[in-house]
Amino acid sequence: MKWTHAIVGILAVGTLILVGCSKSPPPPTPTADGVTIDLPKLQAAFPSPTPEIRARLTDTAFGIRYEDYNKSLAELDKLANTPNLTAEQKKIVSEVTEQVKKAAASRSAKPAP
Repeated sequence: MKWTHAIVGILAVGTLILVGCSKSPPPPTPTADGVTIDLPKLQAAFPSPTPEIRARLTDTAFGIRYEDYNKSLAELDKLANTPNLTAEQKKIVSEVTEQVKKAAASRSAKPAP
């Protein structure tokens, strides 16, 4: 009888461990004015950013969220001109800059309400 309880207890603990260790889905890629902006890729390109780069990434994300594309473009430009970026980081910053430019263009093409 004690062995049965022990086995059931071990199975229950094992099940809880397996359920608790599942990965959460990645955050959705933001879409602005019908244009997909790959912010998760940009943030992943800087795994341990300096405070300056972290501030640039945060300001870029806020600009996109609140449709202040000029602010986002200015922050991306500053980020692109940051010394010590790798070629891959520069490439990703350039890609996101183009995506933000497309979002800004599609927003300016919409008629005012």
